[in-house]
Amino acid sequence: MGEDIIALPGQEFNAIPTDILANNPNIKQLDLSYNNIEKIESLDNLKNLVSLVLDNNMIGSKNDFPSMPTLKTLSLNNNMITDLKDFMDSIKNKFPNLTFLSLLKNPATPNYYITGEDYDGYQKYRYFILYHLKHLKFLDSTPVTDEERKESERQGQYSIAVKATQQDLIREEIDEDEPTYKSLSPELATEGKGKASFGVSTYVYYGRQSEGNRFIMNDDL
Repeated sequence: MGEDIIALPGQEFNAIPTDILANNPNIKQLDLSYNNIEKIESLDNLKNLVSLVLDNNMIGSKNDFPSMPTLKTLSLNNNMITDLKDFMDSIKNKFPNLTFLSLLKNPATPNYYITGEDYDGYQKYRYFILYHLKHLKFLDSTPVTDEERKESERQGQYSIAVKATQQDLIREEIDEDEPTYKSLSPELATEGKGKASFGVSTYVYYGRQSEGNRFIMNDDL
């Protein structure tokens, strides 16, 4: 029958585990956070995928995404995305129903949400993303406003920030003692143990967090 949810954080994968996915083509949620994956590929057979969480990997700007009309949540916090234009070119026509995107702590993402600095740069980044992904409801866990949508139409195409500098290309180290958070929205959480799990309908993992998804409310996915 296969599983609805696969969560395999912290397994030291260097690539998407195609053997596991081949045996579970009907999964709706996939979490491969805290691995060493450098590129997103080989997801063609996941025709029902709704949520893809790949926080804390080594994923760059250019990826080979298939068309995934069912995908609503994409989380790529703390990766190695250095060029927003290249990244958007790889996803903007692939996920027509995407409503949640989180790119916190990437070299190309302004740090306002983390440090409180460079508000103007962060807002221009939001306009650029929203110009290309018009159905987003949340960006980096912050709701998209009507005013942002209007402004993104006016200036979003030209508001892209410059590419990340060499100084930015330092991936944030993971704190083993950081607080525990649920990976996805509350309706997906249940009791569980260990880093890796296969579940019929719900799951949770403990210790390391997926940065953005813990803020999503039940009705927002």
